[in-house]
Parts: sequence; structure tokens; C-alpha cells
Amino acid sequence: MTPCSLKKHKKSPLLIMVFSLFLSTCLLSVNAQDYPTRPIKIVVPFTPGGGNDVYAREIAQKLTERMGQPVIVDNRPGAGGNIGADFVAKAAPDGYTLLLAQNGLTMAPLVSKNITYDFNKDLAPIGIGATLPLGIAVATSLPIKNVAELIAYAKKNAGKLSYATPGIGTPHHLFTELFLNTTGTQMVHIPYKGAAGMLTDLISNQVQVVFGALNSMLPQFASGKIRIIALGEHQRNPILKDLPTVNETVPGYEAVYWFGLMATGGTPEAILNKLSEEQRLIVSTPEVRERLAIAGFDINTTNPKEMRKLMSAEYEKWLMVVKSTNIKPE
Repeated sequence: MTPCSLKKHKKSPLLIMVFSLFLSTCLLSVNAQDYPTRPIKIVVPFTPGGGNDVYAREIAQKLTERMGQPVIVDNRPGAGGNIGADFVAKAAPDGYTLLLAQNGLTMAPLVSKNITYDFNKDLAPIGIGATLPLGIAVATSLPIKNVAELIAYAKKNAGKLSYATPGIGTPHHLFTELFLNTTGTQMVHIPYKGAAGMLTDLISNQVQVVFGALNSMLPQFASGKIRIIALGEHQRNPILKDLPTVNETVPGYEAVYWFGLMATGGTPEAILNKLSEEQRLIVSTPEVRERLAIAGFDINTTNPKEMRKLMSAEYEKWLMVVKSTNIKPE
């Protein structure tokens, strides 16, 4: 039966529903084929300057060149990244509003009572593009030059050290709490709205410790304004060989940030796969790989299904951490 012949027959509710579904499927297929036809927005749920922002701007620039449409970075900080994530979760599922995704998406539901979206249902994975090691930085005013000294100082001055994060439920937060729980130490948590502000206060000794993304720390580290004492990778970083890993002192401790893209839940699979392949090609080019490596990133790509599997596994991992550290949702 053709669309036109519907006029000649009595329209049953079932027939109308089937025909509507057919038209919707065809429309989505056409839209995916033509995508993109207008500007794309990548929402970064943190302030400019951190690892999220650096990665997003690199991807946005190259997507603009490759896809023939402007790709704009839109910083929407607040609530540990949940304001930006919620914005994307409630956007139209058409591939024109993307989220710069990171580990915090799997952690936030465990530590916040005010999550208004479900990352499993309301957000669709595109893929992970790169990872970045954790760096532990301390104020230069402290007599601390390695992890063992940090542990000893924290135990001697229980509750007197403060650590900064971009917010409750962020990777910085749970990475630090995992360290504290593993080492039997205590510090006061000071949540910020982004990485830039917390590093400024670390320099002025308003806070004393930051577990943060390596790239955001490198300029201040190079200028001697902060002291990085260890990295969270399993093995020493080939570029920063003099910096030990945390697990050299705290066996089994490993903390790495990942960065990728997600879209609104319900976005056509063809668009998700197209964006996933574009991201993979972009981070694999020598020029982008080199720029990201200088900033401390490692290229580690996944497709949408692999990203979903990793996020589910991480949720279970951090659920165990939240329970063992007795973190209460706020």
C-alpha cells in the first residue's frame, strides 16, 4: 500500500501508527545521511582551561574542518559537571548538541541527590578519544616532595590539609577519596566550579593539595608555582620519567581520566557512528596526536558500544568506592 492509497481506505489506528513509524524511520535515515547541515555545539560542563576544555577545542577545530560546519565549544560549568550534562540530556536527539564526556558521568549519580538525567538512557555514547593521567600537586609552601611524605604529613596533621576539586562527584573527588581511604589519611574537601580556580588557590596556599588532570598542572609546574609529586598511571610517563607513579608507594592505586563525546539519548545510530569515526580519525592524525601528547594526553579510542561497556564497569567500580569510603550523596 502506497502513502497515496491511504486516502482510499478507512484509516485504522494501527495502520496510521505503522505508517507514522515508517515515515519517522525514513526521515531519520535521510537526516543521518545529510548530517551535518548546520552548526554543532560541544558542551563542556566545566570552566575553560582544564583537560575537558583542551580536548574539546582540539576536536571542535578539526571537526569544523572535516565536516564543513562550524563546531562551537560551549562551557556550561557547575554542579560537578551535571549542569552541562543535563543540558545535553534534554536537547533534541539530532546530533547537533554534544557533550564532552569524562569519568565523572559514572560517578555523579553515586554522590549527588540532584541528578536529573540518567547517563544510560538520556545520553548516547559516541566514543572515548583520549586519556590523561592524574597528577598529585601540592603547594610549594609544604615540606612535601613525594607520596610517602604526603601520607606522613596528612597523618600528623589530620584534617588540617584541604584538597580542591571541580566539584562533588568529579573524578578528582573520588580519585582523592580513594587515595585517602587506601592510605588511612584525612583532608578537607573544597569543591570548585572548575580546574582553573582551584589551581590559582593552590598557588596561594588557600588549598594545599590537588588531585587533577596532568595537562592543567603542567604550566604551573614548569614555572615552579606548584609541585607535582606523582602521577596516577600504572607505569611512569615516557615524557615525565622523573615523576614516580602513586602505586610505587601505594600498590594498586591507579587513576586515569578519559575524554570523549556523547550525544542526546535517541540520536540516530548512523550519526553516532559517523561522529565516532570522525573522532577516531582526528585523534589519530600525527599533528593532533603530537599536540595532545605535549599536553599529557594518550590516544585511546573506543567505539560507542565499547564506551558504554566501560562506563557500566566504572559505575560498578565507583559504587564500591563510595560504599567503602562512606560518602553520602549531597
